Amino acid sequence: MDTNYKVLMTLMGLNIGGAETHVLELCKALKRRGVDVYVASNGGVYVKELTESGVKHFNVPLHNKQLGNIFYAYAALEKIIRENNIKLVHAHARIPAFICGLLQKKLGFRFVTTVHWDFNASFPWNFLSRWGDGSLSVSEDLKKYLIDIYGVPEEQIILTINGIDTDKFSPADEDPELARELNLNPYGPRVVHVSRMDRKANRTAYKLMDAVEIARKTFPYIELIIVGGGDDEENIFRQVRHRNELAGAEYIKAVGSRTDVKRFLRSGTIFVGISRAALEAMSVGMPVILAGDPGYIGQFNEDMLDIGISTNFTCRGCPDTEARTLAEDITEILNRSVNERAALGDYARSVVREYYSVDRMSRDALALYEMVRYPRKPIDTVISGYYGFNNNGDDTVLKSVIDGLKGARPGLNITVLSMRPRETRLLYGVDSINRYNLFSVYRALRKAKMLITGGGSLIQDVTSTQSLIYYLWLINRAYKCGVRNMLYANGIGPVRQPVNIARVRNALNRVEMITLRDELSEQTLKHFGVTNPEIHVTADAAFSLNNVDEDEVQNLLAGLGLEGKRFFGVAVRKWKYNMPGFEEEIAKFADYITQSYRYTALFIPMRPVDDSEISRRIMGLMKQQAIFLGDRYTSEQLRGVVAKSEFILGMRLHTLIYAAKSGTPVIGLVYDSKIKVQMDALNQRFYRLVEDFRWEELKNYADRILADREQVIEEILEAGQRERAKALLNTGYCLEVMDRGVF
Repeated sequence: MDTNYKVLMTLMGLNIGGAETHVLELCKALKRRGVDVYVASNGGVYVKELTESGVKHFNVPLHNKQLGNIFYAYAALEKIIRENNIKLVHAHARIPAFICGLLQKKLGFRFVTTVHWDFNASFPWNFLSRWGDGSLSVSEDLKKYLIDIYGVPEEQIILTINGIDTDKFSPADEDPELARELNLNPYGPRVVHVSRMDRKANRTAYKLMDAVEIARKTFPYIELIIVGGGDDEENIFRQVRHRNELAGAEYIKAVGSRTDVKRFLRSGTIFVGISRAALEAMSVGMPVILAGDPGYIGQFNEDMLDIGISTNFTCRGCPDTEARTLAEDITEILNRSVNERAALGDYARSVVREYYSVDRMSRDALALYEMVRYPRKPIDTVISGYYGFNNNGDDTVLKSVIDGLKGARPGLNITVLSMRPRETRLLYGVDSINRYNLFSVYRALRKAKMLITGGGSLIQDVTSTQSLIYYLWLINRAYKCGVRNMLYANGIGPVRQPVNIARVRNALNRVEMITLRDELSEQTLKHFGVTNPEIHVTADAAFSLNNVDEDEVQNLLAGLGLEGKRFFGVAVRKWKYNMPGFEEEIAKFADYITQSYRYTALFIPMRPVDDSEISRRIMGLMKQQAIFLGDRYTSEQLRGVVAKSEFILGMRLHTLIYAAKSGTPVIGLVYDSKIKVQMDALNQRFYRLVEDFRWEELKNYADRILADREQVIEEILEAGQRERAKALLNTGYCLEVMDRGVF
């Protein structure tokens, strides 16, 4: 089990109490297992022991419902989680859980809870209860409480225990220094009670004073030691002084909050109490009477094992604790022989060692962490990109991503965000939703393990800032939903506005892995300050596609009247920076090739909405006859057409990629740096900027290519194979991220 991660524990405080000691021992055990543990609480007597074990503590007012404290705690926890890159938060009380539940929606971490006791579930208190992505329950009855009252699914609950360090809480002789400190009677039996002294949870302390007062009639030298602090501590002290004055003897000792609890337990004859304190006493080897505010079980022995375990030694659902019943049980145990009392203590310690080890408690917590680390979700991945816009290049990227993932894992459940979801479902055999139905998109992300921002130049603001914001919103929303995030074979930039660079930096630093189609994109990200994700330079996803159906391509060419004829392709697009006379220069070039080489010019609209009109205008300027391919062809068909061309004049990136896969010579028209980068990757020098070229320059390129066509083909094929090998890595990286936990 991998424990190389961080967890933030949140609880009300670290004073004397069962939940507090539970967290203390759990943190120490997890730290020993290699987990990086942080704790946020209102502080208390256990902070020193916690920090000495290597656990960092943050003082945060999580101890009450005052609005000022709630707002302060919210801001403080957000700062702690952000600054320490916390991906897992574990809450141990209602108020910390409520605040962490709110923060989870904003920050996207995984959130779990431990249920130490039951809460008031009536309105409005039920509104404050948050149980997170999974829960530990310290007893069967609390598990049932979660299921019945709050509807928590059973599969999200793991039963655990209050783990006790049996080496720390082991039998030992009485500490003489403690005896001198408290002026203990060396001849009298002692009853020890350890609990939080809060007004809502310490009625047992008062009843125990009554019970010991009754027992003094039989055992006049009996003493009672009360350990624990809280908001009723002063009343306890006053009551103790009053009773001692009436008795004329200091037979009741109240010591407040102490961290050296084991010393008091070792000094005692009988322990009275519940929950973790009772288990610690059992571990020391003391006879124990299980009695507390929730109920009364009585003397712990083999007959009481089942009910003790089922209530986690809290006595929930048992008869009320009464002073006279307590006195009777105290008297009965004290009337036993020393050996009989020792046997009760030995059995109690054996129970703790068998069922309540710290190791078991830490293993339960790790099991919960692993469960939420690899959440079972109905959607394996949501794929985002410029899909459903009838752009052949982007549709090719989508097909390559889906084919790669489905080829590796046929059963993957994939949902694509598309402008035309019905068409996307039919074409690719995946689920699809409208990319602009933000409610449906959000719901899909909540159900997904992973978001893939797939291919193309999505992270740029040349097209529009609105487009950039949309893709960054998806990334941020996925992060807040606790969803894995990956950029898949992207090209980055250009991003020109400083505010957009900041947006990119903030969003992409939340991504876990980025694969890029070129080194220029990597340099751009470094310049932007994107440093958190793993970054790998691979290649455009389209390089990974397999070859097309030869017969289908031949039928397509026959339908165009090109069967058995030699032709060259022209794939241009409208662009705001095309130079004046751009169309005339392309027409002159096409006429020259048609006239000089007797090749037919075939105009290929990669994205019809942007490419068809300009293609037809250029054809209208030509003196020679040309053919227009048409508006509705699949990426497979276009790849086949490019493969059969003598060469391609290409302005769109995926025209170049199709050419590289088939070894078709290409002349590049550079409207974006990605075209130059791709031409350089193919070791081709034949390209010109769309802002400044003449048709004669294109003519010279074509003449050189056609004069040495076989050598050019060999160079392009070799480069294309290298790019394909790199493109195939994208799927592997993607599956690696998908298989990771969420922290």
